[in-house]
Amino acid sequence: MGTLYAPDPYLRLVMLLIVAYGIAFEFPVVLVALELTGVVTSQKLRKWRRGAIVGVTLFAAIFTPSSDPISMFAMAIPMYLFYEGAILTGRILGK
Repeated sequence: MGTLYAPDPYLRLVMLLIVAYGIAFEFPVVLVALELTGVVTSQKLRKWRRGAIVGVTLFAAIFTPSSDPISMFAMAIPMYLFYEGAILTGRILGK
């Protein structure tokens, strides 16, 4: 008699979620670093806001390992808020 429940699929999903969210939440660090080095300005980020919404949503849809919309939006909404936070940080720092 084999086991009815195997932990492998669940653990794989959890590990993929950890990796996906870990990569996604490095997004604001990269944006602020790009602002500090002068590669982008907060003004450029404000111009690219519509494209950022589409890009963040696509990223969340592609890299969220589960197929439910709740996980996708649980990644997309904070990523967009971090984008806005990076714009605000750039304005405060004068970049």
